[in-house]
Amino acid sequence: MLIRAARPEDLEDIYQLVTYYANQGALLPRTRESLVAHLPHLAVAYQNSRLAGVVALHRLEPTVSEVRSLAVDPAFHKQGIGQQLVLYAVHQAEAEGYHKVIAFTRQVTFFEHCGFHAVPRESVPGKYFIDCVGCPMLTHCDEIAMERVLSVDSTRTSLTAAPASLT
Repeated sequence: MLIRAARPEDLEDIYQLVTYYANQGALLPRTRESLVAHLPHLAVAYQNSRLAGVVALHRLEPTVSEVRSLAVDPAFHKQGIGQQLVLYAVHQAEAEGYHKVIAFTRQVTFFEHCGFHAVPRESVPGKYFIDCVGCPMLTHCDEIAMERVLSVDSTRTSLTAAPASLT
C-alpha cells in the first residue's frame, strides 16, 4: 500500500468515497469544488492501483490542526488503512510544526488506538467558530472531541512541509 499526497487525478475517486460516507451520515458532504480547494491538505492510500482511503489535515489555529474527512473504502476495511492514514496526517502535522491534532468523531476507540484522547469541546474554540456554527448537526452533534499532543521539534515550524510517501 502507498500513502501519498492527493493529486488532481485522485479527485473523482475521493469525491465518490467521501460522498458514499456522507450519504450514510458518517461524514459531512463535500463538493468537488471544496475538494479541489483543499487538495493540498488531502492524503490518499492506494492499494493495487485502487483508492483505499483518504484523510485531510486541516489548519484550525497556528498550532492546531484537525484530522477530517477520514474514509476507507469498505472493500479495504479491517486492514489498518484508517490508522495508517491518521498516522500519516499526524506525522505531517509534526513536520509542519503543529503542537496538537484534533478530531471530532464517533469512533472514539479507533482514535484512542491512534494516540488521541477525549477532551471537552470547549478546549477547541477554533473548531467551533470555523466549522460548528455553520454545521447542520450543530444542535444535535454526537461527535466527541479528541486530541493528540505532538512532540514538536522547534527547528521544524515551516507549516508548509509535507512528509514523504509512506509505503
